[in-house]
Amino acid sequence: MADTKTDNKTKFIKGYTAMVLSRTLDKKIVNAQRQGRVGFYTPTMGQEALQIGAGMALEDRDLIYGYYRDVPLMISRGVPIETILNQIFGNSADISKGRQMPSHFGVKKFNFMSVPSPVASNMPLAVGAAYSIRYKKENKIVLSTFGEGSTSTPDFHASMNLAAVFNVPVVFLCENNGWAISMPVEKQTKVEIWTKAAAYGMRGIKVDGNNMLETYEVVSDAIKRARAGEGPTLIDAISYRMGPHSTSDDPSKYRSQEVTEGSENDPITVTEKLLKGMNYIDDKFIESIKAKTQKIVDDKFDECEKIPPPDPATAFQDVYKNMTWMLSEEVGGIL
Repeated sequence: MADTKTDNKTKFIKGYTAMVLSRTLDKKIVNAQRQGRVGFYTPTMGQEALQIGAGMALEDRDLIYGYYRDVPLMISRGVPIETILNQIFGNSADISKGRQMPSHFGVKKFNFMSVPSPVASNMPLAVGAAYSIRYKKENKIVLSTFGEGSTSTPDFHASMNLAAVFNVPVVFLCENNGWAISMPVEKQTKVEIWTKAAAYGMRGIKVDGNNMLETYEVVSDAIKRARAGEGPTLIDAISYRMGPHSTSDDPSKYRSQEVTEGSENDPITVTEKLLKGMNYIDDKFIESIKAKTQKIVDDKFDECEKIPPPDPATAFQDVYKNMTWMLSEEVGGIL
């Protein structure tokens, strides 16, 4: 029989390490963008615990319809950071061949569906995939992630209603970071987001998104229920977007910084305190992990930055099985 305590220790330490790696990568990309080395990026600082807690609860076979701020979730699922960096650079090693704007990821191997730009537009797709899973009687579920701003869209309401009516195996994870760009959540809705689930006849629950362990438990329970045919769940994970909405945003124009890096509400600080209290990690381990991840990120960033852009000929790939005569003539004239 497996030792649950040992399994949890390994799982939680791995989760903490993923949080540190994600934070280190996040800061590296933002700094590079300010230096003109990266064109655009959507930072993830402050949302590491909720994403990695959710990621730990998933099975490899499960599908993820995420949004553009899910780098920690990707790292927790084993996506190599060079895959993430290549997409940010849009270089010739990028899976999407440089066609998507940065932070719009899609990694088929790890069951991450391609990220669309319009908020909440991933949610109807997630419900459709979950319906297919139920129809085929497959033993997997769908996780759909989105920000609280998405709950003000028609796609949110249609997705919630259909998911409940057809009782599909989907978990809706609202990454409630308090801000839809510059719009605070209290100006978007009169009620807490998790309570909206009742209107559709599904289960709703609120969780401390700064607590990786608590999020893991809540998401695990929702996934277990979905797998057992007990229907969808709406999870309202409360966190705080510590950085700007994107590298094109200046949050100092519309808010004061309520949570800063290293403060008691920083999810990494919260996790360190929890794991130290369980005697899983100590200060020496923390220092070691941070030093190792910094080197990994620096080395991978330097490697990926040197990869050349996609060949112009790739623009004509993946369009037709066989290139038409007209395209062949056009390609021949410009390449």
